Amino acid sequence: MGTEPLLATEWEAVDETTWDFSLRKDVTFHNGDPLTADAVVQSFDRVFEQWSYVPGWIGVASDGVSAVDGSTVRFQTTEPFPAFPGTISHNYFGIQPLDTGETPIGTGPFQVESIKEEQSITLTPYEDYREGTATPTELTFEWVKDSNTRVQTLQKGSVDIAQKLPKSRATTLDNSSGTAIETQLTPQAGLTAVNLYKSPTDDEQLRQALNWAVDQSQIVETVLNGIGKPARGPISPIIPWALHDELPTYGPDRDQARELVEESEYSGETLSILTNSENTDDRTIAEILSGWFEEINVASEIRQIDPASFYDTFSSGEANLTLVSFGSNSAACDYLIRAMFHSEGSDNRKLHEQNGTGVYNPGAEVDRLIEQGYRAETMAEKREHYGEVQQQVVDTGAVIPLYYNEYVFGRQSNVSGIDGHPVDNMVDWSGLSRKQ
Repeated sequence: MGTEPLLATEWEAVDETTWDFSLRKDVTFHNGDPLTADAVVQSFDRVFEQWSYVPGWIGVASDGVSAVDGSTVRFQTTEPFPAFPGTISHNYFGIQPLDTGETPIGTGPFQVESIKEEQSITLTPYEDYREGTATPTELTFEWVKDSNTRVQTLQKGSVDIAQKLPKSRATTLDNSSGTAIETQLTPQAGLTAVNLYKSPTDDEQLRQALNWAVDQSQIVETVLNGIGKPARGPISPIIPWALHDELPTYGPDRDQARELVEESEYSGETLSILTNSENTDDRTIAEILSGWFEEINVASEIRQIDPASFYDTFSSGEANLTLVSFGSNSAACDYLIRAMFHSEGSDNRKLHEQNGTGVYNPGAEVDRLIEQGYRAETMAEKREHYGEVQQQVVDTGAVIPLYYNEYVFGRQSNVSGIDGHPVDNMVDWSGLSRKQ
């Protein structure tokens, strides 16, 4: 989760809102064209056209990327943003040549050999790759929608590696002589967002009681099959400014939780627990949470929403509790904490603009701390400001932390060379090999 050179050799802040990036000079695209600043500019423009929210997310205007010369790219941010280089170290920003056709063309160790639409894509090594030819002579990625089917294809030996496997099947694969698993801690945390502005969860003592009732270790061991880490806060510890080790734990202590319920203004209302119907683990976790809440004399009901409507329902503040899982795909994860807890972040903006509330944004003091973190020049300063946000979020019960996510690779036992990465889109396959 650090920012390192790849297609850019170095970068510098020309002033508070201007960044210049110098490009490597030994890079060619798979069609033989050299990497140029114009190609980088056009690649960013394509992303901006496809996803209109991206310029605001990375803090540049839609026309804020330009070529200074053939190998220097300039980014103009709309406000001072020291974390900008880490923010654009994201899989959205793959650089393409000026002239593109139907076949994707990049600069990496593999080039596209063939595509079978919605079924598979075959890659072969790019012989002129700057760091030498990759080991596998061919890679084929197949799209298998059902996760259990992916497990079966691995067990049958039809594939060498299977991604995004159900955690419930991982032990079976690991205990088999023919297969094995690898896990990787990610920048993603699973948590329950608690609505601070909807009765009865607008009562801080009730929110704290709910936290005292929850056993994160049991969730990880039973629902996630031991794959993941019990969470203390809303930010995965793999993110450099996370405060996990310094955050307090609530319990579990259901006696303490019952006392807090009695002291609160809660009077028997039924809490709504919102889950995404696509996430089967969330349904199970919601059922466990509901049982624990019943033990502390708090009633609840689970409402499942289809994926297409889930986020709108959540950000509209319709539920008291919402099971969510958020993470980052770039080295700088500032946008993550802003989206979650700033009043103008994407999760809270709709209600904040409508009536000055939100969902789980604690208020002006947290907004100020997030803004200070955005402008922080050093990691120590960033950790100080964002650390205070995490502390306040936990102390006030704005979230119920659940787990830090680990993803699972299944592989044939004779396959090696998976170069894992916290962001699964950035796994390196160029060193894969198979023992015969």
